[in-house]
Amino acid sequence: MAMETHKETIDRVVDLIQLDADAIRLYSTAIDHIDEADGQIKMDLISFRSDHERHVRELSRVVVEMGGEAPAGDRDLKGVALEVLTALRSVTGTKGALKAMRMNEKLTNKNYADAERVSLPDPAGALIAVNLDDERRHLAAIERWLELLEQQPEEGTEREFPSPPSRV
Repeated sequence: MAMETHKETIDRVVDLIQLDADAIRLYSTAIDHIDEADGQIKMDLISFRSDHERHVRELSRVVVEMGGEAPAGDRDLKGVALEVLTALRSVTGTKGALKAMRMNEKLTNKNYADAERVSLPDPAGALIAVNLDDERRHLAAIERWLELLEQQPEEGTEREFPSPPSRV
């Protein structure tokens, strides 16, 4: 595939920054709705939110180094819609929060994978590959947590999980 122009590269990275900024807010919403019995899940989501915060910092630095302007991280219309959906699904507790985050991580994975398929110059290209690995790990852990929850008693009761899926 042909190399993108300098402006196209900056625009693509700025879009990923916005996506990660939205993800930070979505994780915060989901974390607030994790049941008390699900402390390990909450810790994983906090860790994933930290990854998104790092993505924003590192991608913003790349944009500035390329002569662009990093976004302030304000919500856009898509971010507002995702936040409302996440809040609505999360209100049902851990399963709902995880299902909302699975949907959001699928979107993030798709956008990072699309960006990786384009021949972006380094350091943007290398950073996007590293971030995509994070996104794949997030999605795999969320899906594993959902599988484990399906095998556990109803919410509000003590749950026992095998070793945390995100550490596997």
